[in-house]
Amino acid sequence: MTSLQASARRPPLQPGFTVPTHDLTSVLESIGSKLYVRERTLVQYVAWSVDYGLFAFLDKSGPSTIAEAAAGTPLTESGADSLLGVLSALGLVSRSRDGRYALTPVAREFFLEESPYFVGDQLEPVGPPIPRPYLRQRADFLTRVKMRLLTLQNPTLRYGTRARIENQHARNLGACAAAVRTGEFANVRCLVDIAGGSGAFSIPLALEYPAMRIVLTELPDALANVRPLLKEHGVDERVTLLPMNAFEFPWQIPECDGIFIGNFLHGFKDEACRRLCKESFDRLLPGGRVWVHEMIWNDNRDGPLITALWHAAMLSSCSGGQRTASELSDLLRGAGFLDVRTVPTSGAFAMVCGRKPGRASQ
Repeated sequence: MTSLQASARRPPLQPGFTVPTHDLTSVLESIGSKLYVRERTLVQYVAWSVDYGLFAFLDKSGPSTIAEAAAGTPLTESGADSLLGVLSALGLVSRSRDGRYALTPVAREFFLEESPYFVGDQLEPVGPPIPRPYLRQRADFLTRVKMRLLTLQNPTLRYGTRARIENQHARNLGACAAAVRTGEFANVRCLVDIAGGSGAFSIPLALEYPAMRIVLTELPDALANVRPLLKEHGVDERVTLLPMNAFEFPWQIPECDGIFIGNFLHGFKDEACRRLCKESFDRLLPGGRVWVHEMIWNDNRDGPLITALWHAAMLSSCSGGQRTASELSDLLRGAGFLDVRTVPTSGAFAMVCGRKPGRASQ
């Protein structure tokens, strides 16, 4: 039996659901996984740091910024950012408050060639090659073909397929159920779940607040695979599906006093995120609120490990990346939101919330 066959028989969430007592992050972080089909093992990040001279550069140059590490190695800034983030979370480099990375004693002992305890040449990672965006020199033809075939052959890598929707659901349901149980949504009349994916948030929300109007927006190609999940959980008549591209403005959504943006902003640069936050502000009724739910960095951007892994994954395939709570708060404040605050949900996940000025309708 494959894992996908097994997931098809996962029991649906029921009204009165309990939130997991252990957050998924604590499990995934300990095994260096993101619960995604094309995983990159922790040893790969360390081996790439050896092979492309990142350890050697930091030894020679001392504490360095991401830009300096990229300039002194074959890595792009995305590549240096990704590798340094994972190495920081593993305790192999330290990060100062001014954004400079330095080798720790354990890295000097085991990952510098001049050390008698060097083990870098014995690391044998198995998996995809180093991502193309990590290197200034483009990958050769055979590497590009291999990565293309991986995407074509594996439906979990293609957005909107049933396999990927199921994967999103498994990854995010626990944290979204915890978000619903914070009490943040008790007074919301109509909530729009932007780019709501599998319904991992809308499903527990509908079960918890049966009187709330819930609208889940998603790309048209994905909705056919979202509907069966809603039906399996008994909320297909409670959650309205709305085909929509989140980057086509203005949003054609109903009047609402709540907008939820879950696990989405990490895919985009700040400029695009500012536009999404401003559109949320414009579409909300006066007094309405927005919740941005993301896996966040700690204040020093050196952990937790699961956030570092997701950050590296984002930079390997797009221009986004994980953010700190402060960075997400700045995005909301820049769009005009007031009373911005952070509400932890589960593991590395937290909601950053804001309120549109004005009096909420009665």
